[in-house]
Amino acid sequence: MRKQRDLMQALAEHTAAVSVRVTSRDQSVSAEVDAHGAPSGLWLGPSAARLGAEVLAKLIVDTAQEAARHAMERQVFLFNEFNTRMADLEKMPLTCWDGSTFVPGEDSEMQKDAQEVAGSPQDPAK
Repeated sequence: MRKQRDLMQALAEHTAAVSVRVTSRDQSVSAEVDAHGAPSGLWLGPSAARLGAEVLAKLIVDTAQEAARHAMERQVFLFNEFNTRMADLEKMPLTCWDGSTFVPGEDSEMQKDAQEVAGSPQDPAK
C-alpha cells in the first residue's frame, strides 16, 4: 500500500512539474506551456520585429501549439508509466498486520470460509 501511495504521489509531482519550451525554426519565437498546455511564457527574438503581424501571430500560435503537443505527450508517457508500475504493484503479495500474506488473485482461507458460511443464494420464492 505504501508503494502504491508513493507511486501516486510521484505521479502527481511529475505531472505538475511538466513544462515545455519550444522555439520556432527561425528562432523568432519561443513559447512555454505548463502541464495543462496553458501558456506560461513567450519570448520574441530580434528577427520577430521584421515579420508581418499576421505571420508573427501565426508563428506564435503554431509554436505554442507545438509546445502544448509535447506537454501532452509527456503527460501520456507519465500516465502510461504509472499504469504499468501500478499494475505490477497490484500483483505483489501483501503482508497483513498478523503476519499472514494476501496474494491478489488467489482465494484466501478467509474468503473461502466466508463463502462457505454464506452458502449459495436461495430463491425466496421456494
